[in-house]
Amino acid sequence: MPFLALLLDLAAAGGYFLQLHFFPNKPLEVAGVLVQLALTIGLLWLTIRYRGPRYSNFRPEGYSYFSIRYGIIVLSLILNGLLLFLYGLNLFGGNDVIFSGF
Repeated sequence: MPFLALLLDLAAAGGYFLQLHFFPNKPLEVAGVLVQLALTIGLLWLTIRYRGPRYSNFRPEGYSYFSIRYGIIVLSLILNGLLLFLYGLNLFGGNDVIFSGF
């Protein structure tokens, strides 16, 4: 499952760079938001359905760490959720920081 999360991240990065460099228009931005929404929902599904160990064996008092595999999935979900938020800000005119073009 962590490999699938990394593949979804790769698809999200590819879609972003495709929009940024080749097709900067409004209909493609809407399609990009929908694709990013689908990827984020897929990562949320992966996070919920993960069957492996969620916490590592190292557990200090009062806190426990995620295992590396589960941490990859959770970090991927958080970053793609943030990216979806930035896509939404750009789409609705709040802030165009995501497609400002370096």
